[in-house]
Amino acid sequence: MNNKAGLLLIVTLWNAIFLSGCKQSVISNSNNASGSYVETTGNQIMENGIAVNLTGYPIVNQPITLKTVVVTSYKGDYNQSKFFQELEKKSGIHLDIKQISVDNRDKLNLMFASRQYPDLLLRSDASAHQIATAQSAGDIIPFSSLLQYAPNWIKALESNPAAKKAMTAADGSIYSLGLVQQNPVYLGIRDQWLINKKWLDQLGLEIPSTTEQFAYALGQFKANAGNGVIPKDVIPYYFRWDQYVGGQLDLYGGSFGLLVPDDTYVAVENGKVLFQALNPEIKKPLAYLHRLYKDGLIPPEVFTDDWGAYFAKLVAKPEMVGSIEAYSNPNPDVYVPMLPPAAESTQRQLYRQQTWIVRNNQFTIFKNNKYPIASARLADLLADPDWSVQETYGLFGAGTRKNSDGTFDIMPETGDEGEVPNVDAVSAVTPDLASKLRYLPGNSNYYRSKAVALYEPVIAPLDKFFPDYVTYSPDDRDKLTQLQINVKDYVRQTFIRWVVQGGVDQEWDAYVAKLKSMHADEMIAIMQKGLDDYNKP
Repeated sequence: MNNKAGLLLIVTLWNAIFLSGCKQSVISNSNNASGSYVETTGNQIMENGIAVNLTGYPIVNQPITLKTVVVTSYKGDYNQSKFFQELEKKSGIHLDIKQISVDNRDKLNLMFASRQYPDLLLRSDASAHQIATAQSAGDIIPFSSLLQYAPNWIKALESNPAAKKAMTAADGSIYSLGLVQQNPVYLGIRDQWLINKKWLDQLGLEIPSTTEQFAYALGQFKANAGNGVIPKDVIPYYFRWDQYVGGQLDLYGGSFGLLVPDDTYVAVENGKVLFQALNPEIKKPLAYLHRLYKDGLIPPEVFTDDWGAYFAKLVAKPEMVGSIEAYSNPNPDVYVPMLPPAAESTQRQLYRQQTWIVRNNQFTIFKNNKYPIASARLADLLADPDWSVQETYGLFGAGTRKNSDGTFDIMPETGDEGEVPNVDAVSAVTPDLASKLRYLPGNSNYYRSKAVALYEPVIAPLDKFFPDYVTYSPDDRDKLTQLQINVKDYVRQTFIRWVVQGGVDQEWDAYVAKLKSMHADEMIAIMQKGLDDYNKP
């Protein structure tokens, strides 16, 4: 079968299988406002005077430049990245990358508000509302109209219904592609709960398995400050309050059986929304945290430290923290993952997992893009297994190695950000691809994969988490946003006060009454309606 025949077969399968649940439109002058394309014989389409190859590489024989935006925490220059240099060699497409810091999303918001868009977004984490508004204004070229040029995406979405559902808008179209990350090493847990094994060994202590043992170990860390390898400025237990990454949230579910996935305090049970901040069972972990705080085992900085301060303490040498949560183990020679220490009354431990099988609204093509078909083929290249691996873990011969049996070795990190971009823009790490990844000793995911296996018995099922992909009507969304702002702020202030000063039992009834007066029930009802709509066949 030649390349063109193969492409036609893929398109035929796409029309027959995938579009039964996804609206199809044809790329044309009406939705390509910046120009036009001309079909030619053979394996090419002329797009605004540029020959675009429908199969094979380069994508374009004559180099083109696309202006793009990446929202990132990376402090280097992606324009100098070896990954993007190799991508340009392969594709013939130069990406002129503008970086927006994750700490300054106002620039991204201004871009959408002003409608001054680049040719495409490579990574943005734009909100569903921003994408929907831009789409309604006619600023976005729906990727559904371009999928025929992206067979890797057709395959990924056809074989992963959950990923397809997550990316598909209510009208059946896909406007932006997401980052597909269905790797159990990534998804299996959110954070590892780490404890300083070096300190435990010095004190002759075992890894704690109960909350009482955990409190005792923390107390011994503090009592022995300045002795042996334990520093004078010891921090027995450290976290960032209510943060999804590095927060105290796993203590609620892991130790006390009350699942709290994030700072919304929302979980799901049998399809029903649970607002755990109103669950009287949460008094137990809050009282336990108050006990640790009163004993000087939790520093007040847990309520105020930003990411920079948290990370500095996480990687400090010599180590200054006794127990901490983190995605990756910062020092496997010192810290070991431990199962969440169980409270005496806990019947079932519920540890958090990651639920973002797709990080939505990443690769978005705007109307001013003169080369949407070439852009679609670029997205398809990034979904190719080889390039998905290299984008995530580093170039072949640097961060990764492709083996003759079709597996991929993920090598120890070198710290060379030029070779390991980790841009997490748009790629397709499907379950099939994930099964072919082999993490070598010395790679952070080598240790994380072992932690995933450790936590497997206590991981909360996925159906207990509120989906990341629920959408709302404009009125419901605006009302929910305002309610969540007010409710979350009150819950945060109250819980912090109870941890610092105590009083959870005495003040509980007044707290519940206040939340009711703030229309917390209406907030839950809106979320329930969104969840019900999302779960419809």
